Amino acid sequence: MTFLRNAAVAAAVTVTAVAGLAATAGADPAHNAAEAHAVGTDGQSKNSTAGVTQVPPNTPVQPASSSADRDVAAKCWNGRTDGGRKAFTTCNGTSYRVYVDCTDGHHLFPETFSGQWDFRLTCPEGTHADWGGNW
Repeated sequence: MTFLRNAAVAAAVTVTAVAGLAATAGADPAHNAAEAHAVGTDGQSKNSTAGVTQVPPNTPVQPASSSADRDVAAKCWNGRTDGGRKAFTTCNGTSYRVYVDCTDGHHLFPETFSGQWDFRLTCPEGTHADWGGNW
């Protein structure tokens, strides 16, 4: 009887350990991804995620609230950070994408936007936002 009880406890511990590892493994990709939440002037919203991305050479990147007059598909303003993981900006233009610079690197979001959108860009856990804008 003791043998069966010990076997049942051992099985329960094994199942719990395996389930814990599976949950942790599934969470890893999200841990390293930045998130973008955008709300358009028409009330539409979009969400996107992005891992660390190498910025392609000659990519026209405009920081939010930049005084630089670059030939890019959009203009961004109201750029700010919360001192933690979040950066905020408003962009308007045709066929543009947004990025957030985090302490772990650049996160370029694949979602394409047209028109005016307000963005909340969140860096991965354990990092903080340096800035954001469009590319």
